[in-house]
Amino acid sequence: MNYSVSTRKELTIMKIEEEVFDFRHGDSFKLAIDELVSQEQSKNLIIDFSQVKAIDSCGISSMLLAHQLSNQSQGLAIFVSLCKQIKDLLKLTNLDKQLYIFSSINEVITLIEPAMKSKRGARGKSQAPAYEAIDELSDDLDLIAIPELHEEHLDEHLVEPDDITEQPELSDPLTEKESGSKKRGRPKKANL
Repeated sequence: MNYSVSTRKELTIMKIEEEVFDFRHGDSFKLAIDELVSQEQSKNLIIDFSQVKAIDSCGISSMLLAHQLSNQSQGLAIFVSLCKQIKDLLKLTNLDKQLYIFSSINEVITLIEPAMKSKRGARGKSQAPAYEAIDELSDDLDLIAIPELHEEHLDEHLVEPDDITEQPELSDPLTEKESGSKKRGRPKKANL
């Protein structure tokens, strides 16, 4: 399989230089991805499909493999410049929701550039452990005060058992039928 590797803005870009990405290229693609992902500085890969016009099931499984290998090394495999045929095939198999697909390399760089700048700025600073950051946040939060409950206020809402009035007894269902009025609910059980 013909491909080229370049770097741009701290990202590794692999450009596939084949018109058809099929079973003939599966093994060499896997080796290339393994090699790129194993390098410490290039865990995030952009795989450029701008020259690829057709793909088969082996090519799609190679894309999934690249995605999995990148994830295992705490990185991402981002696929760019897919032709309509490949996009339609990925939609049909519902893989377009699992893979990171973008229209161009510039779009990816535009999206991740702010994160890369903040990462570069944080290199010189030592970061506090997570538990210290949580403590600092909790100190800054305003706690919502819960009003104190006093016993004299609780007594106002209590109902004494003597105050409960009895429910009126229900009339006999037979007499209701005779009178023509309908009663809702379950009929009262007869004592046997």
